[in-house]
Amino acid sequence: MPHRIHLKRVESDGDWAAYHRIRKRVLWEDRRLDGYDERHPDDRLASNHPLLLMRDGVPVGTARLDVAGPRLGVARLVAIEPDMQRRGFGRILMQEVEAYACRLGLEQLEVNAAKEAEGFYQALGWAVAQSDRENPLMTKALNPGDIRS
Repeated sequence: MPHRIHLKRVESDGDWAAYHRIRKRVLWEDRRLDGYDERHPDDRLASNHPLLLMRDGVPVGTARLDVAGPRLGVARLVAIEPDMQRRGFGRILMQEVEAYACRLGLEQLEVNAAKEAEGFYQALGWAVAQSDRENPLMTKALNPGDIRS
């Protein structure tokens, strides 16, 4: 039986707990960083969309899509559970984020990619816009006709 995979907006207390658990582990603890803030106000701004990638009802990944302008979105804090990495879930997450962005009427996305993720994004059609930064700025034009809804 095929797995049910979908993207959902973070809403419930359980969603928020999973969202923060995944992000904190993958983007802070696994990188030996501290200072993760579960109460950061950006997560709750009306223009920002905290998202969970769900597999058979279990959260396996996170992203936040920030609407930065009339047609511009910024993908932030993209993370996949460690035991689910390198199994295609990052690709699925980003495809779902792109489709979500198209439904919001966005035409371009940006991401500040970790150096080690630059190749991942390039394989998905993202282009480096600014490479002279710790986290290169990458962009992708969205064509709603090319993205499934």
